[in-house]
Amino acid sequence: MSTEKKPRKHRHKRHYTFMVISGDSDGSTKRLHLNHFRTQLLAYTAFGIALVIICYIIHSAITINHLRSIELEQKAQIDELTTESATLEASNGELETKVQQLSAALNQRLEDEQISAEEAETLAIPTGFPLTGTASMTPAVDDPNETKVTKITEDNKDTATGNPLVLFDSAAGNSVIAAGSGTVQTVTTDVKFGNMVTIDHGNGYISIYRNMGDPLVTEGSAIDKGDIIFVISEDNTTLGYQIQQNEQYINPEELTEING
Repeated sequence: MSTEKKPRKHRHKRHYTFMVISGDSDGSTKRLHLNHFRTQLLAYTAFGIALVIICYIIHSAITINHLRSIELEQKAQIDELTTESATLEASNGELETKVQQLSAALNQRLEDEQISAEEAETLAIPTGFPLTGTASMTPAVDDPNETKVTKITEDNKDTATGNPLVLFDSAAGNSVIAAGSGTVQTVTTDVKFGNMVTIDHGNGYISIYRNMGDPLVTEGSAIDKGDIIFVISEDNTTLGYQIQQNEQYINPEELTEING
């Protein structure tokens, strides 16, 4: 049996040639010869670089999209906060307006209360005329130890003693009225005039009304300036009027507003 030798296969080495053609006028050509290993290495390196670039591009795109999403969310939050800020500013403006209105109303109320207090204080001072209509007036003094009051004349004005008093002679149909607002302190009988009503005005002043008529007020009741205390009839045309200030009698003429 004959054996025939098979021819040996020769492994051919692959070589790759890269040509770089210059654009110069001389038209020179440069060649780079690479074997198979170097070519594969170059290819893998280029692939790796391309892969890294692609991954970087993808990562950059994802990052940019994420940043854009964050930017949109932040913009939406900014818009929402801007809207809330505008709403709060509007509410703050309304509150400031209400505060100003309340402050103005409070100031007006305090001013009105002060005016009312001043008016009440003024009304509480017994400066009013104690009678309706007209009346003649005679200054006098009241000595508690005497049975009658003493009218002041030119002859006795320097010698008469007693608490100052004014005698008013009025006509039937008129009324004795409170010279100021206050509280009725006492309603008692009076040996010299029949009855006596005292009004405490709450500011150190007390006005005293002495008349033979029937009192129309009661102790402890509040009374306003001008309220009727006695009605004048034919039998009680004379009023004895006195004022105390801080428990001291003063001349009623110094305080009473007399017109006519």
